[in-house]
Amino acid sequence: MIKGRHSLLLACASMAIVLGCEAPVRGQDAQSQTPSETPEQSQGEEDEPNIVVIGNRVIVSPLQDLPVEQNYDPAYLASYAASTLGELLDEIRRENGDTDPSILVNGQRISDPNDIADLPVEAIASIEALPRGAAQRVGGIAGQRAYNVILRSSVRSATTTASHEFATEGGWSNSRGELLLNYIEGQDRIGLTIRGARSANLFESERDFVPRADFIPYSPVGNITPVFGTEIDPAFSALAGQPVTVVALNAGDPQPTLASLLANANTINPSMQSEFRTLRGSSRPIEIALAGNKVLTPWLSVSFNGRINWFESESFNGLPSARFRIPESNPSSPFATPVFLALNDPSRPLRSTSSNTDIAISSTLSAVWGEWRANLVTRWDDRERTYQNQFAGALLNGAGTVGDATNPFDGSLAGTIPVEGRISESTNSATEIAADAAGPLFALWTSPIWARFSTGARWVDLDASDSFGDRVFARHEYAADAGLTIPLTSRADVFLSAMGDSEIAFDIGRTDLGIYGTLDRRAVAFNWQILEWLRLAARDSRQEQPIIAELLAAPEFRTPNVPYFDPLTGETVDVTIVYGGVGGIQSEEARTRTLSLTASPLAKYRLLLNLDYLDTDLRNQIGALPIPSSAVVAAFPDRFQRDSTGTLVLVDSRSVNFARQRSEQIRFGASFNVPLVETVLTPANREAGTPARRTPGIDLQVNASHTYLLNSRTVIREGLPEIDLLRGGAVGIGGSRQRHSTDLSLAVMRGFSGFRLNAQRRGVNYLVIGSSEAPDLLTFEPLTTVDLRVIADLADVFPHAPIANGTRFTLVFDNIANERQRVTNDADIVPQAYQPVRRDPVGRTIKVELRRVF
Repeated sequence: MIKGRHSLLLACASMAIVLGCEAPVRGQDAQSQTPSETPEQSQGEEDEPNIVVIGNRVIVSPLQDLPVEQNYDPAYLASYAASTLGELLDEIRRENGDTDPSILVNGQRISDPNDIADLPVEAIASIEALPRGAAQRVGGIAGQRAYNVILRSSVRSATTTASHEFATEGGWSNSRGELLLNYIEGQDRIGLTIRGARSANLFESERDFVPRADFIPYSPVGNITPVFGTEIDPAFSALAGQPVTVVALNAGDPQPTLASLLANANTINPSMQSEFRTLRGSSRPIEIALAGNKVLTPWLSVSFNGRINWFESESFNGLPSARFRIPESNPSSPFATPVFLALNDPSRPLRSTSSNTDIAISSTLSAVWGEWRANLVTRWDDRERTYQNQFAGALLNGAGTVGDATNPFDGSLAGTIPVEGRISESTNSATEIAADAAGPLFALWTSPIWARFSTGARWVDLDASDSFGDRVFARHEYAADAGLTIPLTSRADVFLSAMGDSEIAFDIGRTDLGIYGTLDRRAVAFNWQILEWLRLAARDSRQEQPIIAELLAAPEFRTPNVPYFDPLTGETVDVTIVYGGVGGIQSEEARTRTLSLTASPLAKYRLLLNLDYLDTDLRNQIGALPIPSSAVVAAFPDRFQRDSTGTLVLVDSRSVNFARQRSEQIRFGASFNVPLVETVLTPANREAGTPARRTPGIDLQVNASHTYLLNSRTVIREGLPEIDLLRGGAVGIGGSRQRHSTDLSLAVMRGFSGFRLNAQRRGVNYLVIGSSEAPDLLTFEPLTTVDLRVIADLADVFPHAPIANGTRFTLVFDNIANERQRVTNDADIVPQAYQPVRRDPVGRTIKVELRRVF
């Protein structure tokens, strides 16, 4: 096992290697230059440093007057150690606090992010982050950023990536492979992606896990318990000299006697359940995707993407168990009274499996008429789901009584425990066609009023079957939207120029769901470029969301033997959890108010400061069933089933509506880039025969954010008291919400090599449990985790080895200190269901990745 200090030593050694090398200028042919480079510059780069001339930015008209807040060049992007453009954009927007930005490629907005998600990072010349409010100008969500991805003008590449990740505590690993084939020539591009992965099961027995004491002591070897009272057999108790309430059988003994069992009085054989119950199941995803773009005429182009995903998963839920009643008349029984034999069967562990096949095809026709742009989008999705799970069925022969002709100790009885299976299947398909157009209506002052229009139709069908029968769901969705962006003040037009540039935008929309009603949307946004480096964006929106078909009509499937924390009793019990769709859910309505202040005062250091305020008001919020607190049980009494002793046995976790939830938060963000060591360019010396050499500088990249939750309250159902989610109230098993959360990302890069350190801290939160007569409080202690990526571009590390060109080695340490959250009650006891290994089963992992571009 690799200990934490060994991991840190290995990381430090790797960083020393990647930061301590000198690399020559790596020549590129004209096919891989950015659009701003000329062939003459490319041909002469072996003799002297590159000189890049930047002309007017090529970008859609509505965005031409907006400044670029951040420009991510290839060296900066290399610090993320990403493989594809989709991975890069996910990292960048997460750091910037963006939820749903618009994406442009070479200045043109794309309708489907999947069109470019699988492009390799080597195809990217740069990524421009445009300010908040830019997205609405191109038909996106008001108040959001837009990212402009500039691709290299010509790329022909094959990229392979292979990685292996493993837990340092053992028991879990994940292997992944990826192949990217790409061709780019100007605006034309096509790419083929093939990727797959396989992860292993992680069992409870492979972690420092304290198993729950079973009320009935099932075991593969077998344990004897009394049928009546608390004593097995008075004669056996007399022989043992004490009352005997349980006795463990001897393995391989088909004819036990009282004397042979005497040493096992009041002891039990272990259940072995932990060896057959997963903390984390295995998975095997495979994906094949084809995407591209073709310019048909100077004013018309078509983009397309199609992908197919196969996904299989498996988990284990323990062993089939049963009690067999052995009468005193059985000739093989040494007892003078009837007894129970508690058995489970390790030869047939209970499995739950799922198999998914997803097919998605889309195409977009994009047209340009002057400053007007239009898109026609068609999509087709088909998703097939199959769930299978096993459970121990009811015993035959009445209550499991063993006949006199059967020897219950010969090892054959466990095989008679019935194991049954349930299968749930569903097919969900959706067909969509949509059209949108955007452009200027007329000039106001000298700036135009930009208009946006869109309309579309979507047809959804779902066919499902489960053990309760078949179900069919069908719905159409007809939608229309319109928006205007109106300039208010302008420095360029010298209209109230002292107030900077400002505009106001309006958006409205409606969706007709037929018999399921109509949904309305409306938003207003205000954007104000106060100074060249200071911008304010505000937004108020109300939106009703259609309920996805799976929440209403997905087949029901049940998973048995799931450990579940019952807050009313404070105990962890095994329950059967019900999943699937349920009727009667109402559409969710969300009202959000945002206010964002962005400052970029030091462009030289890429300093970007963000201050975001978010107020969210949700009505009829859709969510998974909360944990069974007294308030939740009062709101959803039919979702929790208990047996005659009051023990929780079944939880129906299908989605429900919460009456309303309101929260307010402030997010502070800052990012900057500081050159620690300047890059040195050494010209070629033809007389000495030495080539041009570039000694990379060292840059420090920092991105930090802190989120402060001002308040968060919810009402589960009308008539019930309001729950404060910051003071122990909760609508989920993870406790209340944290008031404080902090994220830090720090990278040190020397060219395309270096390291990135990511840290997260989540503040303390609480969960009120128990009843009004016996209240208790769970405390979820603060948790800080640190991750490290060490990136080595082997062409930098081994500059004279041709095989190193285009090869990148990455070493990733996730959760370096192997930290896990600690949860305790008022008595400072960790509940069984909240053991640290349940909170994070895998723990610290190390991933080794090798990537090669051909």
